[in-house]
Amino acid sequence: MKLKFKKMSRLKIFIFVLFISYPLKNKAQTVLSKQQKDNVIENTKRVIKSNYVFIEKARGLNRSLDSLNSLGRYNDVKDYQIFADELTNDLVSSSSDKHFKVQYRPDLAKSSRKESNEERNESEERIDLNFWYAQKVNFGFQEVEILDGNIGYIRLTFFDSFQWVKTTIDAAMGFVSNTDALIIDLRGNGGGYSSATYLASYFFKEEPTLWNTSFNRATNETENEYTFQQVDGERYLNKPIYVLVDEKSFSRAEGFAYGMKHFNKATILGQRTPGAAHFIDFIEIGDNFFIQVPVGRNIHPITKTDWEGIGVVPHIITLKEDTFKVAYDQALDALIAGQKNDALGIHYDKLIKKYKRIKEKIKTKETCCYHRE
Repeated sequence: MKLKFKKMSRLKIFIFVLFISYPLKNKAQTVLSKQQKDNVIENTKRVIKSNYVFIEKARGLNRSLDSLNSLGRYNDVKDYQIFADELTNDLVSSSSDKHFKVQYRPDLAKSSRKESNEERNESEERIDLNFWYAQKVNFGFQEVEILDGNIGYIRLTFFDSFQWVKTTIDAAMGFVSNTDALIIDLRGNGGGYSSATYLASYFFKEEPTLWNTSFNRATNETENEYTFQQVDGERYLNKPIYVLVDEKSFSRAEGFAYGMKHFNKATILGQRTPGAAHFIDFIEIGDNFFIQVPVGRNIHPITKTDWEGIGVVPHIITLKEDTFKVAYDQALDALIAGQKNDALGIHYDKLIKKYKRIKEKIKTKETCCYHRE
């Protein structure tokens, strides 16, 4: 069988050549020069020297980058993205700090250089859209209810901006104010803003308590964060509180659980959290590269440290699927043990029996075998 080829027109030949040459042209544009790599490394060192939260580590980290570069570590790297990944790996390896990340983001670099009024208006519009979205998810308060046995339950997936979420916090705490125990579910909570301190204030007396101290390396400033002297609702005091966490409870969520644990305000249950205590900044380092660098750390007034790299270790470590059931079980035990007033008579006897029936209902083979830290 013979293959027949049709004669191509000049237009078709042009299109064909353009098509096959485009990937080569595109590839050529992604070749990174040594001068560009050296510039990125020098800018990275400058940012680390001025911003990295650990001053003594910054010097050693920069010496490590100089050594790697002089030994030809990046000589064969020609691709922008691969260079960013390699630089990230070396920064993390040299510092043992997983917050470091170099990104090749030409789109972000281009947009960050524009300062027109039109773009500022768009920025304001984006803020309005953020508020609109925050409302649609009820500012992170996904569930607020009263469980059998008069146990309050709040499922919170994000600590939203204080000025946005304050009234929702007040409303949620008002709803559970008459319960005998409270479960705060922070599993999957991605963190957020300082509204966590306002929520924590409901579990402290009026006199402000130093909740946390933060140090910002870039500004060389230390900021003290106190519980609020005034909350617009009834404080939740002298009642059992249980905070649920898991490996997806992040940043501010970890800070809330860490504070509640070390101030002895709550029993923490679940799985160890990731350990993301440092706060970061995102800084341009030239040639369309950006670096995520840890610029601040937390200092808890009780432990004199934070949860960075360690995570919040629960008082009671549970199987993932049993965290809520174990917390509910603990709450029922505490309520039954804490009620010693026989004057409540028949009504209270019925209440205890109801607790016991609920307790037996949630008991499983697994929930009896959790580990207490």
